[in-house]
Amino acid sequence: MLCVFWWSCAWAAFVGCASDNVDAPLEFFPGSQRTSWADCGKFGGGGNQIQVCAALINAPGTSTPSSYSISFFLPSPVDVRIVVFDAHGKLIRILLNDSEPATIGPFRTPPVDWDLTDAAGDRVPAGDYRIYMKAGASFLSSSDITIP
Repeated sequence: MLCVFWWSCAWAAFVGCASDNVDAPLEFFPGSQRTSWADCGKFGGGGNQIQVCAALINAPGTSTPSSYSISFFLPSPVDVRIVVFDAHGKLIRILLNDSEPATIGPFRTPPVDWDLTDAAGDRVPAGDYRIYMKAGASFLSSSDITIP
């Protein structure tokens, strides 16, 4: 949580806080439940609920992952934020932070692809990562993936 203080010679006064500290995922996405977006069998557009599906995509002709593809369905226009953290809670990359229209069809086209790089463009090391998606005021979800 980002807090602003006003200092005086003898005391400090609390002025305000904003829940925009992406370096603290539990504060940034309070209440987010640990889930997996890998079950794409039930995925399909329609209805009035936000749906998310994602999968690691292998490089052609190999078993080495080259990206993580995230598809989602939005029943109405909302602000969407998708952020990647490592297993220690360190911000790796912001994949999407924008207002998204209602989805036409079964899912957003194109999907949001994470090329397994950090904000500097360097390939992330093997390990565990958590991707959070926040859509509108009430949808919070996460998916844990392991990069071999």
